[in-house]
Amino acid sequence: MQQFTGPGLDLAAFAAVDAADDPRALLGYLDRAKLQPTLQALRLRMIDLLQLTPPARVLDAGCGLGGEALELAGRGDVEVVGVDSSLAMIEQARARADEAGLPVTVLQADAADLPFPDDHFDACQAQTLLGHVRDPLPVIAELVRVTRPGGRVVLLDLDQGSTVLDHPDRATTAAVLQSFADGFANGWAGRQLRRLLLQAGLADATVEQTPMDLHPGFLSQVLIPAVRRLRAAGTVDDATADRWWAQLQGLAEDGLFSATVTWFLAAGTVPG
Repeated sequence: MQQFTGPGLDLAAFAAVDAADDPRALLGYLDRAKLQPTLQALRLRMIDLLQLTPPARVLDAGCGLGGEALELAGRGDVEVVGVDSSLAMIEQARARADEAGLPVTVLQADAADLPFPDDHFDACQAQTLLGHVRDPLPVIAELVRVTRPGGRVVLLDLDQGSTVLDHPDRATTAAVLQSFADGFANGWAGRQLRRLLLQAGLADATVEQTPMDLHPGFLSQVLIPAVRRLRAAGTVDDATADRWWAQLQGLAEDGLFSATVTWFLAAGTVPG
């Protein structure tokens, strides 16, 4: 089956989209990913946790293509500012905001060094940002700095290290999943969120966990770079890797494939 072959999709490249071999492939993946029912439900839950009372000003850090920012702005009397380090992302987000005619401003900026004064926003949110940041605490500290006392900081991130896959070759599977998580700047982002919120001084820190089933075609594509790294390092030989892929494909063809990853949704209040 074709989804078990090819160059794969290296999700870790979101840490530096503009330097990626194929930025357009990453942007296309984002548009497809937003359609997942689990993620759509979590986005609505994020809005609830922001606890907005319009009129309000919200920062969307790591805004990507701007979908979350536009969704917030479309709710009425909410001014949204999106920031992202990627120029390719920013250009797309600006075009979509202009087309929608919504009050969204999009800026290229480093989330660890935001160009805003203290207490500037009523709330801040970040989705799938911290998994691409090697040191996430300065980013969260910046979100806290620019949020007014009593305002909310809401973070949604995957924990790539939480990926589980049913496969008869347990040893190789463990090595592949470890390589996959280690390929990210911070593959354990999700499980760290509560600690990071508390370390950043937020009150009322809460964390909700939501598992999401993974499609075999998708998982195979994002695991290809991980297997490639193991082969290059000599950790897994070619015969073992080929057998592992064949077994995974057989599970999918027989309707026996099972894999999940866990989303972590965290929120806290800036002390008054």
